[in-house]
Amino acid sequence: MAEVIHAADVAADIDKDPVARGLEAITVGYGIRYPDDEENLSLQFEVYDALYAWYMVQTAQN
Repeated sequence: MAEVIHAADVAADIDKDPVARGLEAITVGYGIRYPDDEENLSLQFEVYDALYAWYMVQTAQN
């Protein structure tokens, strides 16, 4: 999971993980919709938890 987050955060590494561009799009979109940092983060946690659950299933299958 750390690799996905790193790739989404570092422009030079954005294409090193196929999920990174999606995560970047989600975080940027939330920033546009909810410019207040506290509100933004409180709403994004559900998305991050869902992504983590999906990631755990994917890695368990491999």
